[in-house]
Amino acid sequence: MRLKTYAFFFATLFSFSSFSQTTDMNNPISWNTKLDLSKKLQAIEMPGFDQVLINAEDAVNDPLKNAPWRFGYKYETNINLQNAGAWTDLPNGNRIWRTEIVASGALTINLTLENVHFPEGAYLYLYDKDKTHTVGAYTSRNNHPSGELGTDLVHGDHIVVEYFEPATVRGQGEFTINGVTHGYRSLNIIQKSLEKALNSSGDCNYDARCPVDPYVGGLSAWDDQIRSVAMIVTNGSGICTGALINNSCNDGTPYFLTANHCLGGGTGNWLFRFNWDVPEGNAGMSCATTANTPTSFNTAANYDQTTVNGATILVSGTQADHALLLMDNMTISDATNWNLFYAGWSNDDTESAVNAVTGIHHPSGDIKKICRAYENGGADNIHHANAAGAAVWYMDAWDEGVTEPGSSGSPLFDQNGRIIGQLYGGSAACQGTSANGYDYYGRLGVSWGLGIGTYLRPSFMRWNNYH
Repeated sequence: MRLKTYAFFFATLFSFSSFSQTTDMNNPISWNTKLDLSKKLQAIEMPGFDQVLINAEDAVNDPLKNAPWRFGYKYETNINLQNAGAWTDLPNGNRIWRTEIVASGALTINLTLENVHFPEGAYLYLYDKDKTHTVGAYTSRNNHPSGELGTDLVHGDHIVVEYFEPATVRGQGEFTINGVTHGYRSLNIIQKSLEKALNSSGDCNYDARCPVDPYVGGLSAWDDQIRSVAMIVTNGSGICTGALINNSCNDGTPYFLTANHCLGGGTGNWLFRFNWDVPEGNAGMSCATTANTPTSFNTAANYDQTTVNGATILVSGTQADHALLLMDNMTISDATNWNLFYAGWSNDDTESAVNAVTGIHHPSGDIKKICRAYENGGADNIHHANAAGAAVWYMDAWDEGVTEPGSSGSPLFDQNGRIIGQLYGGSAACQGTSANGYDYYGRLGVSWGLGIGTYLRPSFMRWNNYH
């Protein structure tokens, strides 16, 4: 059956500035005032890396799907308000701190920060040297108990980091830039003329809002579930996928399901990007074909970016390659404004109860894609197995679409639209416009008794399947 959660999640979408956990502060202060900024900043230059070696590593690791898909090389750094950049005092007693970072040849630059504390009224912006693209502002709302923060990507190889601090909280702010990621495989649609991930996945993928399954009604049957799925930037340099998942109290707690193998390091600096797909209600007009060909609708100008910063691990393990997170600072109001959906689930681990499955995911950091597999009569295409040390749902082959690196952690839905697992690994890949190979997903019916059930169905609830 088709899932429903909160009716108000179908709210009208607002302007771009309301689409993220950042706050629109009307551009960095240095853009808006007639300041004397003639003092030249000494750019901090990254030392470079062996791209040939990195490409060779990616060629080996990418097909495995057992680790986040790497889009950038992350430098370890120690850049803070005391040892870098320059302060500029403003006439009213406020002040700004700026520094420049260069990673020669990078398509994008993004940062991870630690020891972050933005006092009330202070905020941080990132922007490219030519002032064509900004990321931020990050404010006190982005403070995390771990002190970590991961930023979105800024296009280009030369960026400015600008921190504004009001006089009333002078000296109270702090942060350290502990990682600078040189993006060599880019994800960001705002780059326009630069190489980007849009339409970069294999030719046998289907855009998520395209009808791939006439037996369940195509587009209309999966629209809700599509809005639950997000791309994750893990630890500043990798890509996984996961989904916002409901609990039986139906109270809007932002639980997020992904794969254990996507973890590593803290999740406080993770960035979650929702709505990275063909916008709702338009796919029927024009969709990418199975050859993933851009059309008049499938262009960079038509996509929204809704980002959330930081999460806390609640449950994780290798037995079903499972990880349940609590997304930090995301409220029901945010979910309403962003038109998100809390996906339903089934903890019924009966193999014979599943006769068709759907995967929704972000292959190679591309916009959201969809794939389908059927039981195919007596072929037993969808079955239980043990793979790579985990209890999994095993698909011998996909009937429509495919998964790729970057899809790791993405939800597997049964024929009733309920999550029953998350992607662990497999060999599935495109061969031209056809899919080839197998995939396997950690089973929710197994991870349920390992702690996930405690959060998704509190002990006073009695039913087995929530929908």
